Order: sequence, then structure tokens, then C-alpha cells
Amino acid sequence: MHAMADGGPHLSLQALELREGHREAAIERRADFAKRMQGGLAVITSADRSQANRYESFTDETENKDFVFLTGIYDAHPPGHVLVLNPGGKTYKEILYTDMDPKEATRLSGIVHVFPRDRFLEHMSSALTDYRNLRITQLRFKEVASDLSYGWGNKEKPLYVNYPRFDNLNEAPPERLAFVDRIRASTSEVQVRDASDILDPMRMIIDRFARKNLDEAIAITGRGLQEGMRIARPGLTTLQVMQSVDYVYRLNGATLGFITGVSPASQVNEKIAWESAAAEEAARKGDARIMPGSLVHFDTGAAMNHYSADIQRTVPADGTFTPEQRRIYQGVLDVQKAVIAAVRPGVTWAQLQEIAERELRKKGGWDESYTYGIGHFIGMEVHEHGDYVGPLKPGMVIAIEQGAVVNGTRVAFEDDVLVTDKGHEWLTRFIPIEIDEVEALRRQPATLRPEAFLAPPR
Repeated sequence: MHAMADGGPHLSLQALELREGHREAAIERRADFAKRMQGGLAVITSADRSQANRYESFTDETENKDFVFLTGIYDAHPPGHVLVLNPGGKTYKEILYTDMDPKEATRLSGIVHVFPRDRFLEHMSSALTDYRNLRITQLRFKEVASDLSYGWGNKEKPLYVNYPRFDNLNEAPPERLAFVDRIRASTSEVQVRDASDILDPMRMIIDRFARKNLDEAIAITGRGLQEGMRIARPGLTTLQVMQSVDYVYRLNGATLGFITGVSPASQVNEKIAWESAAAEEAARKGDARIMPGSLVHFDTGAAMNHYSADIQRTVPADGTFTPEQRRIYQGVLDVQKAVIAAVRPGVTWAQLQEIAERELRKKGGWDESYTYGIGHFIGMEVHEHGDYVGPLKPGMVIAIEQGAVVNGTRVAFEDDVLVTDKGHEWLTRFIPIEIDEVEALRRQPATLRPEAFLAPPR
């Protein structure tokens, strides 16, 4: 399997056009990475997904995204590519080892020095030799390896490697890291370090290229989600509504940050009288008939060139909220707005979590049904890697998510928020969230008509 930027064999014209500027962004990112290194070399390898995530399901090309981030090269055909950063070198400060056309590799990445993939271990083998031990002959005929040796130093040799962030010791180790064991066996001087210690802080702060693609992902999510909010009504199934949302994403050239979730939000944790055994089985496997008087919950996010939105909304299937639904909806919305209002530089995730729990508790113990965290970073992953202990900083984009189940009624929200110099920008506020906004949207005719494409019931 190839690691592809769009998660599949097709690439939209829209996505390709939005990749303009990645070359320049990658050049700046590599320079920033090199400044953050404390000497030594960095080896960033493109990679297909090699292990299942211990915590949750990320996209198949998760392990390839550090390489994409630093190069602007999206496809990773086995055996993949290797980026070597050598900030202490004299000439070969950036090297790309790849089997793709060298001119194309340079055009995409801005890296001048490109060599065949199979030269990587050859150059690294010679680079392990202390520079002071290299003869003039070697300096003349092994100029690349000699420059790597020069940049690596004569004593301690730091080596930054893009390890998997979520390793699973029950499974075979990633084959792409086998060279690390060989290096460790060759010398005691090499100090292997995790490149994510540098990459995570970089990826947490959204630069111009990332912001352009994330803004597009959010805009497309808004189009698809609002269409789903119009469509959801009794008689359709949750899977049919979900397919309608995802169709809008793909039509706009986006991919799925994750599979859209559409689910009934009424009679939650209560025994439901299913129409049939088949209906009950389908519901347990992800599809359920939307019933009159129920609420419908959406959890969704389109992605553009890896950058993904993540948004949740809850709508009434009949178009208007019942008085009880309005009471619960408004209560949870008040909490969402209180948490978002608190977002600013210096605030920690723990403080935002405490606000959510406190405000839900004030509603009458609603916090007891709030069993997940207040949010996460978003970026090249829907749940982006980052520091969930330290304070928020300007340039971070975070998803704020919380909700409650009250008397079998579930209401939950998730919104994407940019941390600014003095506060925040609520990026997904344009998607209806106030009660009157949602009911007004439900009165609008849907552009898509799923029933027109459905076979008549048996």
C-alpha cells in the first residue's frame, strides 16, 4: 500500500492547487527544525502505517506526515524516501534519498542534493567515522559522507529519528527503523533522539500554508455538515445522512479527516424498541432509522492535504426542538461558549477541562455523563500530536468538545478555535449552533435529495 496524501488512489485538482506554497513552507520548516537541533544529524523517513495505534484510529498515512511536513512530497512508494538534515555540515546540509526523478524531487521540496535511495546506508556507514580520522583520499572521493561526518562531530553524535509516536510492543517493530539498531551496534557514540520532540512543537503552531489548507477544510466541512443538518429527518437512516455529508466533501475535492459519524441522540442509554431484529443489528453496526421527535448528532471533519477540521452539531429530526430538548441543548451550549470564551495564550488544557466540568455540574450533575476530554489540537492529524500539559500559545488551532446525556437526551458540540495573540478566533462559528439558527437552517430545503436515489422499500 502506498501512503497517499488524500488517503486513496485519487487526487483532486482542488487539493493539488492548494499544495502551491508547500515548497516554500517546507524550506522554512527545515530551517526551523535545523535551528532547534542540538547538533548532530536528523533522519526523517517517509513511511506507510506499520502498526495499529494503541490509543485510537488515525489515518493510514500517519507515519508519513512528518516527512510530508518537511518536504512537500506526498507520495511514499516503498521503500520510500529519506530526508537527512545536517546543519553542522559545510555543503550537504540537506540531502534527499529517493528513487523518484531528482528534478521532480527538487521542484517539490527545494532540496538541491538528491541521491538514489540505496545510497543512504552507504553514506551513513562512512559518516559514522570520526571526521578527524578521515584521510584526504576519503575527503576527496566521499565528499557527501565526509560532510555528514563533519556535521556529526567527533564525540557524541546526536541522531534525531522520526519514531512512531504510539508504539506497540506486541507487534513487530517498524522495518524502516532497522538502520537505527545497526548504527547502535556500530558505535557507542550515537545518541538516538526522538524527532517528534522538535516536530510536535512545530506542527502545533499553524503556519501560512497549514492555515490555508485548514481554512479550506473547515469551509468544506461547513458546507457538507450544513447539508447534512438540512437532510436529517425521520425515515432516513443515519448512514444515508452520513453518505450525503461525505459526498459534499469529496465533491469539493476534500477527503475525510475521519469517517463521519451520524447517530441518534435520543433514548441514549435507554432500551429502545427496535422495529425489527434487523434494525437493531444495523444500529449496533453503525446504521439506524431516524425516528420522529428524535435528535441527530453529527461528528465530522473534511480534510485538505492532511489538514482536517473536527466539528460536532446536534439537530432535531422534526425541524424544531421540543421544550425539554431546548432546555438541555441551551444548557450544553452555554458550557461550550463559556469554555471557548476562556481560550487564550497561557491557559492550559486542564483549566479548560475544569471549566467544562464545573459548568456542567452546575446544571445539575450533568458532568457525570461527560466522560471524555475537553478537546485536542488539530492539524495534520484530526487529533494532532502536541503538548497537552503546557499552556496554549498563539498559532495553535484546537478543537473544543463537550456534551452531556440528560434523561436519555444527548447534546454535544465541537468547534475549532484558533489561539491568537490576545485571545481566540472561533473558526467554526459560521456553522449554525444557536437554537434559532439551527431551526432556521432546518427550514431551508436541502440541495441533495437522498430519497430520489433510494430504491423503494421492500
